[in-house]
Amino acid sequence: MSRTLQEIQKDEPESRVLRDLVSVLQAKLELRSRYSLLEYDAAEEGRTDWSELFRSLSHSERAQIDSLCAVLASHLAARPRRAPTEGRSEVDGSGHVKFQVQP
Repeated sequence: MSRTLQEIQKDEPESRVLRDLVSVLQAKLELRSRYSLLEYDAAEEGRTDWSELFRSLSHSERAQIDSLCAVLASHLAARPRRAPTEGRSEVDGSGHVKFQVQP
């Protein structure tokens, strides 16, 4: 089963902390999607130190995204009505996170 972040939010509208987690994850995904362009632009202007900074920030952001996805996947796996034992996430080409939960 594959679901978008919006579908996950709609599934539990009363959970403020889930909305917050999804909101943070969406913001980080959007920001990370921009780092490659920022890195490229900095390199084009000869600002190698800035380019390296954007590359480093992108790697740090990826680690934070992975942590958020792990928490969300764990939450989805623990839900009684789905009762999956395993879950994983991936980001598709358009920047949407898809969670696959397997029973």
